[in-house]
This record gives sequence, C-alpha cells and structure tokens, in this order.
Amino acid sequence: MIIKKYGIKLTRIKKKDIELIRRKRNSSDINKLMHYREFVSPEMQIAWFNSINNIYNTYFIIHYENKKIGLINGKNSNFKRRQSEGGMFIWDKKYWGTVIPALCSVMMSDFTFFVNDFKRNYIKILRSNQNAINYNKQLGYVVTNDFPSDSETQWYVLTKESYLKHIEKIRKGIKIITVDSEPLSIQNISVTDDTEDDLNMLYKPLPAFVKKNVNLVLKREKRIQV
Repeated sequence: MIIKKYGIKLTRIKKKDIELIRRKRNSSDINKLMHYREFVSPEMQIAWFNSINNIYNTYFIIHYENKKIGLINGKNSNFKRRQSEGGMFIWDKKYWGTVIPALCSVMMSDFTFFVNDFKRNYIKILRSNQNAINYNKQLGYVVTNDFPSDSETQWYVLTKESYLKHIEKIRKGIKIITVDSEPLSIQNISVTDDTEDDLNMLYKPLPAFVKKNVNLVLKREKRIQV
C-alpha cells in the first residue's frame, strides 16, 4: 500500500525494509526516545516483522524529498471495538522540529478515522516528551486510563468525534503551507506495490467495513477485488 499527500509518501513496509528500520531503531538518537531501549538483533527484527505483517498492523516508511526519513504506524487493531494504537519516529534529524511529522500524523489519523472507519486511536508518549504531548493535545488526544501507564509513559486516546472537532483548525494551517485543505481519501491510496499474495494476506481477511474502501482502490486500479 502506498499513501501520497502533502508531498509525502507512505509505503507499507516489506521484508526488504526491516534491516533499515532495525539500524535506525538501534541508533542512539532514536533509542533514547523509546520506552523499549534494548538492542534489536537481526533475528529479533525478523520475528517482529513476522508478527506484524498482517491485517492488525500497518507500518509505513515515510518518504520525503526522495529520502526515507522515518516510520509511522497503526497497530493492534481491534475491529470489534474499531480502535487501534499509533506511533511514529523520524530518524532523519533534518526534519525534527519541522511540520513534516505533524503532516504525517494527520495523514495517519485521517487513514484511521476515514479509511479504516475506526472510532478511537491510542498512543503512548514519554512523559518527558513535552513537544509530542502538546502537539497531540492539539489533535484532540486526552489522557486515558484504558491502558496502564507507568512512571516513564502515559497513554492518550483520540476519539473520532474529538478529532473532527480539532482538525478543522489544523487543516486551515495545513492549507497555508501545502495549499491542500482536504482530508485523506481513497484517491490518495494505491496498492500497486502489493502482490496478489499481499492482497490475499493483508486485505482479504479484513472486515467488510474496512475492506469496502480497499476494494474501491482495487477496482480503480483494475486489480482483483478481495
């Protein structure tokens, strides 16, 4: 799957991407920002990929200015409750403190609420990461006890209703920067990088309320619908 908007491209990770992700994840700049800070071995990375390469997780490489600059994800999807968890890290320090992470966050939030049609999304933030806390509160996230927090991290939740309430102001700012005020839609999504095996494994088992949008993309691209 490929998602394009705001000059940013998100590509769903393949096995060929996992060594790059592992190296970036183990780097000192990124490791110190993570709750889990143990060294990730190649074997651990393969096991991780095998555990997340399914309908319940969507991990994307972030491409900007023809470079791979980070990773963003929706994971642990619960289709019955229509909820998931989100996360992101930018390994290219050139884009720290820029608008790019915020634009990626909006893209993923739009994907969660408008494409997957979920009702809520959870994120876990380091208590020391005040910039992330402030930004996500602007999106509408609030502290939650739905999951147990600890001394280092705090869970936050964003409902679809809260997102709709807060995003309009943010979209006005995005329009000034990108001349694009529209939310993400299936027109921004392609599955041209997916094989037939990918379609059968990653999309065919999805529940009908999610799969309907996938099939609209497949129909547009003249692929076999799942």
